[in-house]
Amino acid sequence: MNHSVPQRVLLVDDEQAIVRLLQYIFEEAGFEVRAAASGEAALTTAQNWHPDLVILDIGLPGISGLDVCRALHADSIPVIVVSSHDHDDDVVEGLEEGADDYVTKPFNHRELLLRAQKLIDRGARVDLSGEAEMIRTSGLEIDTARGVVKRDDEEINLTPTEIRILRLLARTPGRPVDIDTILIHVWKHPDRLGGPEMVKVNIRRLRHKIEPDPHSPRFILNRRGMGYFLAP
Repeated sequence: MNHSVPQRVLLVDDEQAIVRLLQYIFEEAGFEVRAAASGEAALTTAQNWHPDLVILDIGLPGISGLDVCRALHADSIPVIVVSSHDHDDDVVEGLEEGADDYVTKPFNHRELLLRAQKLIDRGARVDLSGEAEMIRTSGLEIDTARGVVKRDDEEINLTPTEIRILRLLARTPGRPVDIDTILIHVWKHPDRLGGPEMVKVNIRRLRHKIEPDPHSPRFILNRRGMGYFLAP
Protein backbone atom coordinates (compact mmCIF):
# COMPACT_ATOMS: atom_id res chain seq x y z
CA MET A 1 0.00 0.00 0.00
CA ASN A 2 1.19 3.49 -0.76
CA HIS A 3 -0.56 5.74 1.74
CA SER A 4 1.21 8.82 3.10
CA VAL A 5 -0.73 8.49 6.37
CA PRO A 6 -1.14 4.94 7.75
CA GLN A 7 -4.73 3.80 7.77
CA ARG A 8 -6.12 2.95 11.19
CA VAL A 9 -7.59 -0.42 12.11
CA LEU A 10 -9.17 -1.13 15.48
CA LEU A 11 -9.20 -4.80 16.55
CA VAL A 12 -11.96 -5.70 18.99
CA ASP A 13 -11.60 -9.19 20.45
CA ASP A 14 -11.09 -10.62 23.94
CA GLU A 15 -8.95 -13.52 22.65
CA GLN A 16 -5.42 -12.19 22.92
CA ALA A 17 -3.98 -14.83 20.58
CA ILE A 18 -6.32 -13.67 17.81
CA VAL A 19 -5.52 -10.02 18.52
CA ARG A 20 -1.76 -10.63 18.36
CA LEU A 21 -2.12 -12.49 15.06
CA LEU A 22 -4.33 -9.81 13.51
CA GLN A 23 -2.09 -7.03 14.80
CA TYR A 24 0.92 -8.66 13.16
CA ILE A 25 -0.96 -9.14 9.86
CA PHE A 26 -2.19 -5.55 9.64
CA GLU A 27 1.00 -3.90 10.88
CA GLU A 28 3.05 -5.89 8.36
CA ALA A 29 0.69 -4.58 5.66
CA GLY A 30 1.35 -0.97 6.74
CA PHE A 31 -1.68 -0.23 8.91
CA GLU A 32 -1.67 1.55 12.24
CA VAL A 33 -3.33 -0.79 14.71
CA ARG A 34 -4.93 -0.55 18.13
CA ALA A 35 -6.82 -3.21 20.08
CA ALA A 36 -9.71 -3.34 22.53
CA ALA A 37 -10.78 -6.36 24.57
CA SER A 38 -14.29 -5.16 25.50
CA GLY A 39 -17.20 -3.28 24.01
CA GLU A 40 -16.68 -0.33 26.34
CA ALA A 41 -13.01 -0.02 25.39
CA ALA A 42 -13.88 -0.36 21.71
CA LEU A 43 -16.36 2.52 21.76
CA THR A 44 -14.01 4.76 23.75
CA THR A 45 -11.11 4.06 21.39
CA ALA A 46 -13.28 4.57 18.32
CA GLN A 47 -14.52 7.91 19.64
CA ASN A 48 -11.05 9.21 20.48
CA TRP A 49 -8.93 7.60 17.76
CA HIS A 50 -11.30 7.62 14.75
CA PRO A 51 -10.31 4.34 13.05
CA ASP A 52 -10.80 3.80 9.32
CA LEU A 53 -12.04 0.26 9.97
CA VAL A 54 -13.02 -1.96 12.89
CA ILE A 55 -12.52 -5.75 12.97
CA LEU A 56 -15.14 -6.84 15.50
CA ASP A 57 -15.72 -10.13 17.29
CA ILE A 58 -19.39 -10.41 18.21
CA GLY A 59 -18.85 -12.36 21.44
CA LEU A 60 -17.54 -9.67 23.80
CA PRO A 61 -17.69 -9.23 27.58
CA GLY A 62 -19.66 -6.23 28.83
CA ILE A 63 -21.37 -4.29 26.07
CA SER A 64 -22.30 -6.80 23.40
CA GLY A 65 -20.62 -6.86 20.01
CA LEU A 66 -24.00 -6.16 18.42
CA ASP A 67 -24.39 -2.96 20.45
CA VAL A 68 -20.87 -1.94 19.47
CA CYS A 69 -21.66 -2.66 15.84
CA ARG A 70 -24.81 -0.54 16.03
CA ALA A 71 -22.92 2.40 17.53
CA LEU A 72 -20.11 2.21 14.97
CA HIS A 73 -22.65 2.04 12.16
CA ALA A 74 -24.30 5.21 13.48
CA ASP A 75 -20.88 6.92 13.20
CA SER A 76 -20.39 5.56 9.65
CA ILE A 77 -17.31 3.54 10.65
CA PRO A 78 -16.88 0.43 8.44
CA VAL A 79 -17.06 -2.85 10.36
CA ILE A 80 -16.00 -6.39 9.50
CA VAL A 81 -17.60 -8.93 11.84
CA VAL A 82 -15.57 -11.98 12.87
CA SER A 83 -17.46 -15.08 13.93
CA SER A 84 -17.08 -18.84 14.21
CA HIS A 85 -18.49 -21.24 11.63
CA ASP A 86 -21.02 -22.55 14.16
CA HIS A 87 -22.38 -19.06 14.92
CA ASP A 88 -24.00 -18.08 11.62
CA ASP A 89 -26.79 -16.28 13.48
CA ASP A 90 -24.20 -13.89 14.90
CA VAL A 91 -23.15 -12.95 11.38
CA VAL A 92 -26.71 -12.21 10.30
CA GLU A 93 -27.38 -10.17 13.43
CA GLY A 94 -24.13 -8.27 12.92
CA LEU A 95 -25.09 -7.40 9.35
CA GLU A 96 -28.51 -6.30 10.53
CA GLU A 97 -26.89 -3.98 13.07
CA GLY A 98 -24.70 -2.29 10.44
CA ALA A 99 -21.67 -4.48 9.71
CA ASP A 100 -20.37 -4.05 6.17
CA ASP A 101 -18.77 -7.47 5.77
CA TYR A 102 -17.85 -10.59 7.72
CA VAL A 103 -15.27 -13.35 7.99
CA THR A 104 -15.49 -16.67 9.80
CA LYS A 105 -12.77 -18.32 11.86
CA PRO A 106 -10.41 -19.67 10.73
CA PHE A 107 -10.01 -16.95 8.09
CA ASN A 108 -7.68 -16.48 5.15
CA HIS A 109 -5.27 -13.66 6.06
CA ARG A 110 -4.84 -12.39 2.53
CA GLU A 111 -8.58 -12.33 1.90
CA LEU A 112 -9.16 -10.43 5.15
CA LEU A 113 -6.60 -7.80 4.14
CA LEU A 114 -8.18 -7.41 0.71
CA ARG A 115 -11.66 -7.00 2.17
CA ALA A 116 -10.36 -4.55 4.76
CA GLN A 117 -8.64 -2.39 2.15
CA LYS A 118 -11.71 -2.39 -0.11
CA LEU A 119 -13.93 -1.26 2.74
CA ILE A 120 -11.54 1.51 3.77
CA ASP A 121 -11.19 2.72 0.19
CA ARG A 122 -14.95 2.57 -0.27
CA GLY A 123 -15.47 4.70 2.82
CA ALA A 124 -12.91 7.27 1.71
CA ARG A 125 -14.08 7.37 -1.86
CA VAL A 126 -17.55 6.15 -2.74
CA ASP A 127 -17.57 5.13 -6.38
CA LEU A 128 -18.57 8.33 -8.17
CA SER A 129 -17.46 7.30 -11.63
CA GLY A 130 -19.78 7.89 -14.51
CA GLU A 131 -22.00 10.75 -15.45
CA ALA A 132 -23.59 12.82 -12.69
CA GLU A 133 -27.29 12.26 -12.40
CA MET A 134 -30.09 13.38 -10.13
CA ILE A 135 -32.95 10.92 -9.72
CA ARG A 136 -36.25 11.88 -8.13
CA THR A 137 -39.12 9.53 -7.43
CA SER A 138 -42.13 10.05 -5.15
CA GLY A 139 -40.36 12.19 -2.57
CA LEU A 140 -36.99 10.43 -2.81
CA GLU A 141 -34.06 12.35 -4.28
CA ILE A 142 -30.78 10.61 -5.16
CA ASP A 143 -27.73 12.58 -6.20
CA THR A 144 -25.70 9.72 -7.71
CA ALA A 145 -22.62 11.89 -8.24
CA ARG A 146 -22.26 13.01 -4.61
CA GLY A 147 -23.85 9.99 -2.98
CA VAL A 148 -26.43 12.17 -1.23
CA VAL A 149 -29.94 10.85 -0.59
CA LYS A 150 -32.90 12.92 0.58
CA ARG A 151 -36.49 12.01 1.39
CA ASP A 152 -38.94 14.89 1.45
CA ASP A 153 -35.94 17.29 1.43
CA GLU A 154 -34.40 15.69 4.55
CA GLU A 155 -30.95 14.18 4.05
CA ILE A 156 -30.63 10.53 5.06
CA ASN A 157 -27.42 9.21 6.61
CA LEU A 158 -26.33 6.15 4.63
CA THR A 159 -23.17 4.08 4.86
CA PRO A 160 -20.90 3.80 1.79
CA THR A 161 -22.18 0.25 1.24
CA GLU A 162 -25.80 1.42 1.30
CA ILE A 163 -25.00 4.28 -1.07
CA ARG A 164 -23.37 1.89 -3.52
CA ILE A 165 -26.41 -0.39 -3.52
CA LEU A 166 -28.83 2.49 -4.01
CA ARG A 167 -26.66 4.04 -6.70
CA LEU A 168 -26.52 0.73 -8.56
CA LEU A 169 -30.31 0.38 -8.47
CA ALA A 170 -30.69 4.03 -9.49
CA ARG A 171 -28.84 3.41 -12.74
CA THR A 172 -31.73 1.35 -14.11
CA PRO A 173 -35.00 2.35 -12.38
CA GLY A 174 -37.73 -0.21 -12.90
CA ARG A 175 -35.29 -2.90 -14.06
CA PRO A 176 -34.46 -5.65 -11.52
CA VAL A 177 -30.82 -6.15 -10.56
CA ASP A 178 -30.06 -9.72 -9.49
CA ILE A 179 -28.15 -10.63 -6.34
CA ASP A 180 -25.02 -11.76 -8.19
CA THR A 181 -24.78 -8.39 -9.93
CA ILE A 182 -25.19 -6.56 -6.63
CA LEU A 183 -22.44 -8.69 -5.06
CA ILE A 184 -20.10 -7.98 -7.97
CA HIS A 185 -20.62 -4.20 -7.96
CA VAL A 186 -20.85 -3.63 -4.21
CA TRP A 187 -18.66 -6.30 -2.59
CA LYS A 188 -16.60 -7.54 -5.57
CA HIS A 189 -17.45 -11.10 -4.52
CA PRO A 190 -19.99 -12.68 -6.90
CA ASP A 191 -19.64 -16.17 -5.43
CA ARG A 192 -18.96 -15.52 -1.77
CA LEU A 193 -20.52 -17.73 0.88
CA GLY A 194 -23.53 -16.07 2.49
CA GLY A 195 -23.65 -13.40 -0.20
CA PRO A 196 -27.41 -13.56 -0.83
CA GLU A 197 -28.14 -13.13 2.88
CA MET A 198 -25.77 -10.16 3.05
CA VAL A 199 -27.61 -8.48 0.17
CA LYS A 200 -31.00 -9.12 1.77
CA VAL A 201 -29.87 -7.70 5.13
CA ASN A 202 -28.49 -4.54 3.52
CA ILE A 203 -31.64 -4.06 1.44
CA ARG A 204 -33.65 -4.40 4.65
CA ARG A 205 -31.43 -1.78 6.33
CA LEU A 206 -31.86 0.56 3.37
CA ARG A 207 -35.62 0.18 3.48
CA HIS A 208 -35.71 1.01 7.18
CA LYS A 209 -33.85 4.23 6.44
CA ILE A 210 -35.55 5.50 3.29
CA GLU A 211 -39.03 3.98 3.28
CA PRO A 212 -41.92 5.67 5.12
CA ASP A 213 -43.15 2.13 5.84
CA PRO A 214 -40.34 -0.45 5.47
CA HIS A 215 -42.88 -3.30 5.61
CA SER A 216 -44.70 -1.89 2.59
CA PRO A 217 -41.87 -0.43 0.49
CA ARG A 218 -42.56 1.98 -2.31
CA PHE A 219 -38.99 2.88 -3.34
CA ILE A 220 -36.95 -0.34 -3.28
CA LEU A 221 -39.01 -3.18 -4.69
CA ASN A 222 -38.22 -6.76 -5.66
CA ARG A 223 -39.41 -9.13 -8.34
CA ARG A 224 -39.25 -12.74 -7.24
CA GLY A 225 -36.49 -14.65 -8.97
CA MET A 226 -35.20 -11.53 -10.75
CA GLY A 227 -33.84 -9.17 -8.11
CA TYR A 228 -34.31 -5.71 -6.61
CA PHE A 229 -35.11 -2.46 -8.39
CA LEU A 230 -35.81 1.18 -7.70
CA ALA A 231 -39.35 2.22 -8.44
CA PRO A 232 -39.34 4.30 -11.66
